Amino acid sequence: MTEVYESVSILSTDSEIYKLDLLKINKGSIRAFQKHSYRISYLIKDNEVYILRVKHSRKEPLKY
Repeated sequence: MTEVYESVSILSTDSEIYKLDLLKINKGSIRAFQKHSYRISYLIKDNEVYILRVKHSRKEPLKY
């Protein structure tokens, strides 16, 4: 779990380090990455980073 925390902590200095989230209709502000069995989605808005979801990646994604 420490590695997941560290991978999220880096967002405070480099919020665009991870790729755009391809599972959502995206205008370039929602990004996502996977660390171990977790998929983390986050939003960049007005120089702020909001964690939208931390999800165990073995589950099927919900329809949006």
